[in-house]
Amino acid sequence: MAATNENHGLGVAPLSALDLPHADYIRAAHAAGFGAVGLRLEQVTPSDPPFPRDRRSPGFRKVREALEDTGLEVLDVEVLTIRPGTGPKHWMPLLELGAELGAKFLNVGGENPSLSQFADTVGRLTQDAHTHGLQPVLEPVAFRPLNNFDRAVDIAREAGCAVILDVLHFVRTHTDLTTIAKNADLFPVIQICDAPTEPPRHGNPGDRQGSIPNLVEDMIAEARSQRLVPGDEAGVAPIRELLDILGTATRISVEIPNANLRANRLATDYLRMLYTSVAEYLSESPRRRMSSDTPQGPPER
Repeated sequence: MAATNENHGLGVAPLSALDLPHADYIRAAHAAGFGAVGLRLEQVTPSDPPFPRDRRSPGFRKVREALEDTGLEVLDVEVLTIRPGTGPKHWMPLLELGAELGAKFLNVGGENPSLSQFADTVGRLTQDAHTHGLQPVLEPVAFRPLNNFDRAVDIAREAGCAVILDVLHFVRTHTDLTTIAKNADLFPVIQICDAPTEPPRHGNPGDRQGSIPNLVEDMIAEARSQRLVPGDEAGVAPIRELLDILGTATRISVEIPNANLRANRLATDYLRMLYTSVAEYLSESPRRRMSSDTPQGPPER
């Protein structure tokens, strides 16, 4: 019989513990208290652990067993990066695997400098994704070609998909709360963390001179290893305002990789700290967000 958690709504994104093998990450998330996980099926960097796609492999069986033993929901799978030339041969394997794992959403990144081509590709992807029971969610990222929430919203409405709200990139792209408020129906998932006013600096400050390449490097490093826990004294992200705008239908996923906080902590201890910190933060909100909400999936087939 599968184990259960009291909270079936709060999820965790794989970037929070990306160094763990996939099955170990699922079990660690459950032990920490989370009720849902995101799974990284496609490597973003060579250091990401490759997902065992062969259904007959021991690695894939371990993933299935971990999901069955823990009862965790697969909230989303990531990440399909759309580049020039991306097509069905790239996304169909992810859709098939995501559907088999019971995922609700497919995280989509934009690496095509032509956003009109990107939009066309998203339209074709969305049709295929819906036939597999998944909803694509576009992720604006401050240091990628798709770095504008207003543009992402326009593309999503045209294609019939949705947008994932990463709080860090909301801050780094200087997006206004009114953009989210006017399009709250398009954000089925929010990835929460906190962030300072500016990304931490890296390298030799004397060599920087405010150059754009160095700023991009800073933002990449922050996104992958220096996100803050909600409520951190250095944080300026309007997390409570965003949660109030989006309402209870939007699922919460914790995406907080932080190398300093993780140091000298076992993965389970780190994830437990994240769960406890975020749960306490949410419990202090005017509207408690620890319920089991029904996520916004794709249209019925």
